Amino acid sequence: MSGKEKDVDEGIDFSEKAFKKRFKRTERPAFVDRILQNNPASDSKSRITIYLDADIVTRFKKTAQKEGTGYQTLINNALRRIVDSEQKEAEKENLKNELLKDKQFLRELKTALSM
Repeated sequence: MSGKEKDVDEGIDFSEKAFKKRFKRTERPAFVDRILQNNPASDSKSRITIYLDADIVTRFKKTAQKEGTGYQTLINNALRRIVDSEQKEAEKENLKNELLKDKQFLRELKTALSM
């Protein structure tokens, strides 16, 4: 490039005023805020880095290809099932412990079983 040629960027006005003129900020529609407020936390995703065994990843990728979905979605769904089942088990255990402390319930149970 000779000294007489202009760089392409020299003709562009990079000032804040020019930027605001070219790019207008738009407000987010109200319905988007309502959707974001009504979604449970599990609907939001977090980007992480995780190391998994190669055979596990291969299995999920093959299954994902057959089902026409993403393998990361399948991994997430598998983890979700595990977490949900553990939570259900913990809730059952808590209910059992509460019922064992409830004398009235135990009396009614004893009556129902003796019939």
